[in-house]
Amino acid sequence: MAPRFDTPISRDCGRDEDPGLWRSRLCGYNRSMSTTPFISPLDIAPSASDAAVRARLDEVDVNVLQPGRAAGLTGDTAVYSRNYAAYFAGLDRLDALLDARRYLAGETGPRADDEGLALLLWMHDAVFYPLYKLNRQRLEQFANLAHYMRDVFAVAGLAAKVDLDGLKRAAFLESEFINPKQRVPLGQVALDGPHDRALRFEPSAEESATEENPRKKAQAGEWKRRVSGHRHHISADGSSGFPAERGRYHLYVANNCPWCHRAILARSLKGLEDVITMDVLFYRRDPDRGWQFRPDEPRCTADSLFGYDTIREVYARVGSAETSVPVLWDRETETIVSNESAEIVRMFEQGFGAFSEGSATLYPQAQRAQIDRINAFTYHAINNGAYKAGFADSQSAYESAYHTFFAAIDRLDQMLRGRRFLLGDELTEADLRLFPTIFRFDAVYFTRFNLNQRMVRDVPSLQRWLDTMLAIPGIAGASDLDHCRRGYFGRTGNGIVPLGPA
Repeated sequence: MAPRFDTPISRDCGRDEDPGLWRSRLCGYNRSMSTTPFISPLDIAPSASDAAVRARLDEVDVNVLQPGRAAGLTGDTAVYSRNYAAYFAGLDRLDALLDARRYLAGETGPRADDEGLALLLWMHDAVFYPLYKLNRQRLEQFANLAHYMRDVFAVAGLAAKVDLDGLKRAAFLESEFINPKQRVPLGQVALDGPHDRALRFEPSAEESATEENPRKKAQAGEWKRRVSGHRHHISADGSSGFPAERGRYHLYVANNCPWCHRAILARSLKGLEDVITMDVLFYRRDPDRGWQFRPDEPRCTADSLFGYDTIREVYARVGSAETSVPVLWDRETETIVSNESAEIVRMFEQGFGAFSEGSATLYPQAQRAQIDRINAFTYHAINNGAYKAGFADSQSAYESAYHTFFAAIDRLDQMLRGRRFLLGDELTEADLRLFPTIFRFDAVYFTRFNLNQRMVRDVPSLQRWLDTMLAIPGIAGASDLDHCRRGYFGRTGNGIVPLGPA
């Protein structure tokens, strides 16, 4: 567990009784200065009568600003090194704190302490990194700090209230000892990029349901996905009527279908291959009969339960006219448990815990609200958004989906710059549900769905995440790009399956 930010940390330079004197008495500080005084970003924040707010500002001052200044203004290597470590220890603790809450005090909105901290964080990239040589990492490489800074700047309107250029100039012109030529860099810190704070911490809106809303009016030419009709649940204790049991359930999938891919990944990551049996359909649907079994094709199987030729016959067995996959079948009751991929993934995670000990926890209790919000975002903009572009029946519907898709890619890029996975250092269900779309994108969707603004390989943070995912045991083996290529291209246009990209 990360230490609380209000736990004192060691530092080389304490604060004098006069709170204004410490700036001129930092360890090793050379007093050769210009006439331009340093302006503390914490002093610009609105005066706070709230003792808790003032205390949080003081913590930021003592644990971050003071060691940062001590490191930057000294000529002593040992003093620099110790305060460098203290400065980044303070930022690391703030980063951990802001992983669990939107603002320093919680979710109520930015206060004076948030405004002061946001300005200080702005100065990290603008001033402290280049001038004070506090160059372990830029703000974007933290999991939360850049997102938090942009959020506070936007909500509080700081760019309009504060002379940011004046802050930077005062810092660069303060000391000829560390900036002999007294030059002020022209570079600016980006404040208008996407961030994930609202996505992670605001209550979900109605649109955030992780499937299509059948009551929502579609625009002209917009493609809409049908809602799955079989929605039973498997529970560990059997209270749902479908208890988790070894060998009772059977999964029907097609490797090229991204919704099936979710279920295949969950089955693999939870170590359920010997618990839940599986058949793989042919990657091309018959024009008249739909998904078909073709055991003669590589990595496809026969219907091991009934010997049927199509998935349509499995549905007909229970009097259903649906034809989609995946399908989770119950041998005991001779019925379909579910054909909704998101719910199958969740059942494999929560219902089969007794059979998957030692596997990754995909839906941890502490992160469930954030996972649900990210799932909703990625479903509408990315997973289903790719299909809305690819299957649109009008130019306007295609363009709307196209722009929504790549705006979401921009947000994912920002989210992943300082993180290994979408929510930090651990794989969650949010990553699993994003993966099938990103895995297919360069080879299929870029061309097949006309989503040709840029590829995953053109977004370094997203490519790194994809490589990380593929290195996790169980993921690459559950992902068949050859079936994807053949399934998407083999039944359209001239039937040619492209050989690239490499």
